Amino acid sequence: MAQHHAKSGWSGRFGFLMAAIGSAVGIGNIWRFPYVAGQQGGALFLIAYVVMILLIGFSAMIAEFAVGRHAGKNVIDAYAGQKKAWGAVGVLSCIVSFLIVSYYCVIGGWVIRYAVGYIGGGSFVAGGDYSAVFGDFVANPYMPIVYLLIFMVLCLGILMFGVQKGIERVNKVLMPMLFVMLLFVMIVSLTMDGAIEGVKFFIVPDFGRVEASGGVVGILLAALGQSFYSLSIGIGIGITYGSYVGKDVSLTRNTAIICVSDTLVAVVAGFAILPAVFAAGQEPTAGAGLIFVTLPAVFATLPPVLGAIVGGVFFLLVFFAALTSAIALIEVNVAVLVQKLKWNRRVAVAAVVAAASVLAVFVSLSQGGIQMFDLLNVLDVFSNTFMLPLIGILTCLYVGFVWKPKNAVAEIETSGPFPIAKIWSFNVKYLCPVMIGALFVYGIVSIFL
Repeated sequence: MAQHHAKSGWSGRFGFLMAAIGSAVGIGNIWRFPYVAGQQGGALFLIAYVVMILLIGFSAMIAEFAVGRHAGKNVIDAYAGQKKAWGAVGVLSCIVSFLIVSYYCVIGGWVIRYAVGYIGGGSFVAGGDYSAVFGDFVANPYMPIVYLLIFMVLCLGILMFGVQKGIERVNKVLMPMLFVMLLFVMIVSLTMDGAIEGVKFFIVPDFGRVEASGGVVGILLAALGQSFYSLSIGIGIGITYGSYVGKDVSLTRNTAIICVSDTLVAVVAGFAILPAVFAAGQEPTAGAGLIFVTLPAVFATLPPVLGAIVGGVFFLLVFFAALTSAIALIEVNVAVLVQKLKWNRRVAVAAVVAAASVLAVFVSLSQGGIQMFDLLNVLDVFSNTFMLPLIGILTCLYVGFVWKPKNAVAEIETSGPFPIAKIWSFNVKYLCPVMIGALFVYGIVSIFL
């Protein structure tokens, strides 16, 4: 019989919804989505991404919520609920969430530096060589570490207050603010001279770009990978947050709202960034440096005061997105320590944050502070190319063949109708494992060829 931790649960539907949206809406939407869209053909990638959210993202996310709510336990015990050996999938989720947060907070620290810089007037990028400004900052052996520790201390403070008073309360405030700030940046971007070319790139398919973007398969697989990264699937967050959900909360409706909200933020971020990039004569294919190198060049084309305001607002909203996702990543391991090992919550939070911070210091130093391999890239590739697809496949197999779709549907329907139950059952049992498997194989092959 499932055990629910009412003491640790959400205060209600809205609290769960904001926290779940906050866990999904993160750097993946605002930093990663626009630059991947730029590299993968703009509108072609957008279409593929929406298709992947509909076919795979929704199915995988509601599966995780159902597993979590049915078990009412941490990610390891939730998977072990039907067969003990499957608890190993939960262990993998704990590992990958820990690895991701250890480099996520490094990027979060960079974002804080840029937000502070722009709020202070933007003089730190006034020289004009934006690549050098960013390169000099990340190569500094001390300052990036200071900022990543500030980021982690903020996470620590929020998580110390628990699920309702910490995670839920912060998300209720930050998520609406994030939407408003993103809309502001989008409006400024769309009113820039030459922005229409960026709009066309983003919404009008140019089939001449297919080959340069890796072909149809390359675009589809990139879209599938982004949907996993953006929705935080395979990290254990869905199961952990799902374990705090009451039986009266509709998983169907809320998962749909989360997927729509997450996609909407990604699309608005695309409209906020790509038109501005075109207007400033920059390249949309700039890659991971898009928001730290290309966007400062964009903000510099605005009147000085407006450029500082838009830059400050933009990096503040990226910070909000990073913070809400980071606390979700940390909570996965905190829940295991508290529920399975019976640790005091505050001790568990401090232990996870401290351990992740130690690894994060080495990640930061690997960006140029000391001579070593690029640990951030290694962890990112290992997590997103290997671990997330693998855990995604195992979750679908667990629901499809161990727990059985009929039992999952029964759990989902305890809080309301599930009109697409038959389609979802087919998706989670057959379509999702095959398509995620394709991403998994493609990712491995692309690394070694």
